Amino acid sequence: MKHKELHVFEESNHLLWGLIILVATALGTYMLVGSFVTMEWYPFNIRQLLALGLFGISFAGIIKLSEPLYHFVLYFDDDILLIDIKKGDVNTNTLQIPVDHIQYLKFAPHNTRDADEALFDFSTSYHLLYKKNDDASFYKLLGDQSASITLKVDDIADIMRFISNRNPDIEIPREQANYFNL
Repeated sequence: MKHKELHVFEESNHLLWGLIILVATALGTYMLVGSFVTMEWYPFNIRQLLALGLFGISFAGIIKLSEPLYHFVLYFDDDILLIDIKKGDVNTNTLQIPVDHIQYLKFAPHNTRDADEALFDFSTSYHLLYKKNDDASFYKLLGDQSASITLKVDDIADIMRFISNRNPDIEIPREQANYFNL
């Protein structure tokens, strides 16, 4: 059975880790300059221990940068929205949401925004939320993983469009519908 799928990939947002790796490695190397060629080499010198700590931070940053990113595959099986959540190539979870139970779909910050804050940014504090017909509270569409992922605005628009094409009765806030051209 062939079905239409939407593939969404997490954006890499690790520029800070790259900078941390560069600075920690450079400082650690600078602190070790001449340590092993002088006659006054001590195994527990404070400079050498500090350099070792900086190299540990660099190593942790390299591990953080090499972690696989999330990959979401959205598709419908009859009237059920299925979301396969993968980390790299490993399927970690599959969410099942009846599409006719989705009444409202919106993109919102986890905490309330300040007046001078941008409408949408690439922060992990923004989530794609949905509300069920018989419930007043909102739920994260991508599950608990959405607390640690970063999506592009275009990907969020694609997800909203994909779901609303299947169920045109879903309400989307006017401001967001205009912004996303829905």
